[in-house]
Parts: sequence; structure tokens; C-alpha cells
Amino acid sequence: MQRSPFPIVVHPSVAVRRLLGPALDTVAGLALRALLMNRRSIEVAHQQIAYRSHHLAFSSRIGQQGDLIIEMDLGDPRLAERVIIEEDIRRAARANGLMHGGDGRARGGGTGRSR
Repeated sequence: MQRSPFPIVVHPSVAVRRLLGPALDTVAGLALRALLMNRRSIEVAHQQIAYRSHHLAFSSRIGQQGDLIIEMDLGDPRLAERVIIEEDIRRAARANGLMHGGDGRARGGGTGRSR
């Protein structure tokens, strides 16, 4: 986990940490810049950036304490131009009957107890 002086937490995967080494801070800054340029939402389910010849994917969300949490992993060059907003996924899930309510949590028909 990387901490910055701002309320931003970056969680890189082990593969990203190995790949980037000391350049991780630079790439985290690039991910933040891409996120802020998005302008649709700060909560992103999937977005990618390119750093040198590497494709890196990230998602972002607001944590319980108000921190911006960015999770990073290796990306897929075929998805380089795609940005998937978290709200779009929630909206699609509600439209397909997979989710109810506005808090983004999936609802099941069971009692919540394991048997």
C-alpha cells in the first residue's frame, strides 16, 4: 500500500509492483490524472493507462473514511480505450433485476444464513 499526503490510497497488485518498482509513484499519479480527466465519475470500475510499453488497469472508489482508493493491476491492450463507470454497472444490474436499492449492494433471496 502506498500513502500520499492527500487522502489517496493506491493498492498495486504484486505483478504491478514487480513490473514498475520505483516508478509506481509516477504511474499512480498518471492514474489519478486519467481519473480526474474522466469527468463522468470518480468511481471507475475499469480504466487503463499506458506507461512506457505497459498497459495498466485500475479501478477507483471512495472508502469509508472518504479516501480515494485506486487499485491497480496489469491491463489488456484490447481494452485500452474503454472506461467503465461504476454507476453504469449499477444501472445495468438494476435494469436486469440483479440489484435492488441505491446502495449498490446485490440482494439475494435467502436469509443470509449458511446451512
